[in-house]
Amino acid sequence: MASKKLSITLPAELAEDVERMARERGLAVSAWLAGAAEEAKRHQAALAAIADFETEFGRFSDMELAEARARLAEADAVAATPRRGRSRNHAA
Repeated sequence: MASKKLSITLPAELAEDVERMARERGLAVSAWLAGAAEEAKRHQAALAAIADFETEFGRFSDMELAEARARLAEADAVAATPRRGRSRNHAA
């Protein structure tokens, strides 16, 4: 994939947070920011899909929303669990 160099300005406290999060993951700041941008892009697509669904089928019920929140909490817990052995980025 081709790259394009950008110059950005962030509030100092946010810049420090970004540098810390990148360092914690062993990534360059540019790689961490690229990942964060991809995540934001997926989030926007998900919100658009939800809006389209609700336009076609109506708003989600409180029970459906509670179930979705529970599933997201489960997924967050799994994602936050340290993994042992080979990393997901390790070629087999």
